[in-house]
Amino acid sequence: MWYIISLLSGFFMATADVFTKKESSRTQAIVLSWIREAYALPFLLPILIFIDIPPIDWTFVGAMAICVIIDLISTFLYMRALQIAPLSLTVPYLGLTPLFLLVIPTLVLGETLSLAGILGVILISIGTYLLQIDRAKYGLFEPWLTIFKNRGSLYMFIVAVCYAVTATFGKLAIQHSSPLFFAIVYFFLLAVGFTPFALISCKGKIKPLFQFQMKRIQIGLAMALMAVCHFTAIGMIQVAYMISLKRLSLLFAILYGWWFFNEKNIRARLIGGTIIIIGAVCIAFA
Repeated sequence: MWYIISLLSGFFMATADVFTKKESSRTQAIVLSWIREAYALPFLLPILIFIDIPPIDWTFVGAMAICVIIDLISTFLYMRALQIAPLSLTVPYLGLTPLFLLVIPTLVLGETLSLAGILGVILISIGTYLLQIDRAKYGLFEPWLTIFKNRGSLYMFIVAVCYAVTATFGKLAIQHSSPLFFAIVYFFLLAVGFTPFALISCKGKIKPLFQFQMKRIQIGLAMALMAVCHFTAIGMIQVAYMISLKRLSLLFAILYGWWFFNEKNIRARLIGGTIIIIGAVCIAFA
C-alpha cells in the first residue's frame, strides 16, 4: 500500500505542476504561490475532523517556523521557474535534493561517503548533464554551467537546496506531532504567509485571487492529494523509501512537458531524469 501511495504522491505533484504551468501565463508568480497553498485548504481542513489533534511543543513550533520561512522563499522560486522555463527542464532538478542531503553533512560534520553514496553522486551528476546535453556543442562543461545561466534551472537548483533543509526540520516537526496534522498546519501557515504579498501584487484587490476558480481548484486539489499521499506514506514506511519512489514525479513532469507544451529534447531529459532517480535511490540507501 505504501508503494502505491508514494507513487500517487509523485503523480499528483507533477499534475499540480502542469496545472500551475498552464496558469502561469496569466498569473504572477507570487499569486501562483498563494494559489498552491490556499486552494488546497478546502480539501485539507476537513481532515481535522477525522484525526486526533496532537499536543504541541516548542520543538514542533521551532521546526515548523524554520520550514515555513524557507518554503515561502522556495515556493516563490519554484513558481518563477515553472513560469519562465520548460517543465521538463526545471522539475527534474528537484532530484538534486538527496545530493545535498548527502554532501552537506559530509562537509559540515566530516562524515565519510559510502560506496553507494559516491555512486549516487556520480549518477546524479551524469543525469544533470544529460538534462541539457544539447548545450554540449558549446563546450564540454556547458550542460552543467547552463544551470547557472538559465534562470529557471538556477531557481529550481536553489529550491532543491532549500528542500534539503526543510526535509530535516519537517521530519523533526512530524516526530513531534503527526503526519496529517503537520501537512494541514503547514499549508495553512504558508497560505497565510503568502496572503499579504499576493494582495500587494494585486494592488490590494481580492477579486484577482479568486478568478478562474475552476482552473485554480484543479491546482489546489492536486496539491491536497499530493500532501495526503506524501505524509500518509511517510507514516507507513521509512522516509528514504518513500522519497525514492516520489522522485518518479520527475519523469511524470518531463512527459507532461512533452504532452501539454510540446517541449523538445524529451528523450535526453527522460534518460537524464531516470539516471537522477537511480542516483537518488543509491543515496537514500547509502
